[in-house]
Amino acid sequence: MNVNQISDGISICAPAKINLFLEVVGKRKDGYHELETVMQEIDLADNLTFREVEEGVRLECDDMSIPCGADNLVCKAANLMIRECGIKKGVLIGLEKNIPVGAGLGGGSSDAAATLKALNTLWGVGLTDEELMGFAAKLGSDVAFFINGKTSLCRGRGEKVNPVKVKNKFNYVVIFPHIRIDTVTIYKNLKITLTRKRKDVSFFLDTLEHENEVSVGELLFNRLEEPVFTLYPGLLQLKNFLERFGFCGLLVSGSGSSIVGLCSSREQAEGIRDKIISIGKGDVFVVTNTLLP
Repeated sequence: MNVNQISDGISICAPAKINLFLEVVGKRKDGYHELETVMQEIDLADNLTFREVEEGVRLECDDMSIPCGADNLVCKAANLMIRECGIKKGVLIGLEKNIPVGAGLGGGSSDAAATLKALNTLWGVGLTDEELMGFAAKLGSDVAFFINGKTSLCRGRGEKVNPVKVKNKFNYVVIFPHIRIDTVTIYKNLKITLTRKRKDVSFFLDTLEHENEVSVGELLFNRLEEPVFTLYPGLLQLKNFLERFGFCGLLVSGSGSSIVGLCSSREQAEGIRDKIISIGKGDVFVVTNTLLP
């Protein structure tokens, strides 16, 4: 996320993420689930602007379906900065939504992280990325990942973030079938059994770092597909339908509803996108991962 100066404030892009690997290790005492997930930032992004005002936090969004009150994660992030850092000013935030809502792409979490980074600059607070990640962990499970983005192994609720070196650029097709899924509902319907064999994230990480799309695609995994497909059988039908397009790998991102297909090239991704759009299966995006500098 790069903060840019505009005439009367600052702007920032908030990228989406996809989950390439997601295993649920167990249930925590605080009610959350213990995760091992590999998240990857992609070049589908929301745009936010920040302008200082005398007092208060006000959010304006071009998507009328999104509540803009105090419960919005963007507003929570701004109020957290004001409260914790003793800020005596307010902010007017403009949000242009490009990331579908309820799609498993982390749009709300990314917007919150972008807010923390932007206000840190706007108000000259001087927090380090590590300190911003501490703030982010108070807001939601995925927010901390977006402070540095790129590709990371995230553990705990998702707030323990370890960067992963990825040298290859990967091309994906993301299909959002216009179904909004509540993450809490998916986790409530996840059955954790002692006899279940856990998937090993270390083997996936080694493959992601050193191998090509075909090898990585064979190892894409999401434990949450079990409850997602049980509650939304139409998504299983969609995934089965998408198998015919010859992806290197295919899986639901996060708690859904987006389905992500890994392609062998940009040309293949664009060709598949055009075919899926022509048969009306939802919103379709061709995206790539963000590489470490």
